[in-house]
Amino acid sequence: MAKLKLGIDLHNRASVFMPQQGIDYDLNRLIDLAVLCEELGFYSVSVGDSLLSKPRWRAIPTMAAMAAKTSRIKITSHILMPHLYNNPVLLAQELATLDVISKGRVVLGCGIGAGKSDLVELEHQLCGVPKKRRGKAFDECLMLLKRLWTEDEVTHHGEFWQYEGVSLGLKPHQKPHPPIWVAAGTYLSKAGTGNFGVGERPDDVEGFRLAAAPVDRVARIGDGWLTNHCTADEYKRALPGVRKLATEKYGRDPDALETIYCAGVYVDPDVDAAYKEVKWYEDNYHAMSVPEDTIRRWTIFGDPDACIKQMEPFADAGIQVFNICVRARDMFSQVRAIAKDVLPAFS
Repeated sequence: MAKLKLGIDLHNRASVFMPQQGIDYDLNRLIDLAVLCEELGFYSVSVGDSLLSKPRWRAIPTMAAMAAKTSRIKITSHILMPHLYNNPVLLAQELATLDVISKGRVVLGCGIGAGKSDLVELEHQLCGVPKKRRGKAFDECLMLLKRLWTEDEVTHHGEFWQYEGVSLGLKPHQKPHPPIWVAAGTYLSKAGTGNFGVGERPDDVEGFRLAAAPVDRVARIGDGWLTNHCTADEYKRALPGVRKLATEKYGRDPDALETIYCAGVYVDPDVDAAYKEVKWYEDNYHAMSVPEDTIRRWTIFGDPDACIKQMEPFADAGIQVFNICVRARDMFSQVRAIAKDVLPAFS
């Protein structure tokens, strides 16, 4: 069987709303879960980033707390929106500090952001970045992060930031810098659920879509391609194109591009009970009723053998890191179940 590195997304948004529903999963419990994930042998833990569209505990301080309590597991963001941090110099220093705290275990998973359009618009207004220009701001910010981490002095005259002879004053632990995983790809359901929100589907096309600009960004900037919601067959068809673009357009080594896929997993021999639990979670997490076709595309659930059989094709399609978004009211018991019954199959 092909190997997969299994990570666990710790849901720093769920840690905000779950305690309100009487569930024992506050921010400190989330950090405890990161420690458990390391003890159980998972490859990575991750937390997300959002301002208003999906409010959650702030990513970088949470990652620092997790790094301080662990010693081996990778600490990743899924996904950070670097262009909304106002000043790449401050962000570069914060991430370098985090990388030193963790002794080189930080991975920057990043993207332009998603959510309901009105809230995404508002959070960009608050941060002074026009939503229509967020892709350009994202690119410029990532380019500056790389330069600030690797050059002694940076002079830059861009559309969003102007620097003259800026020296960061410190460097990250990893050389040349922490890996950068860039997000690309989205799924549009009949209801428009996905990165667009209900009723916001831009056309009549359903299924997994790869837009040209994000794919180009992966090929040009990324140390890894981060995606979700596609089938293994869809991924297998898309990956060669991403690697080809990196090679032919940007002269990069295609094998240097790490591949990361995110999906929900819920282990339970009772398939009906598993679906109900996942449905509850998705509806609460997204603050709306998520259609059944979307839930079944987003999530693998059932007994351990069924989950393993559904995950195997992703390994065969070229996925290296399978980031599991646990869909459970009891995160701890579900992580233990995945570690016991699924993790050994891919080690």
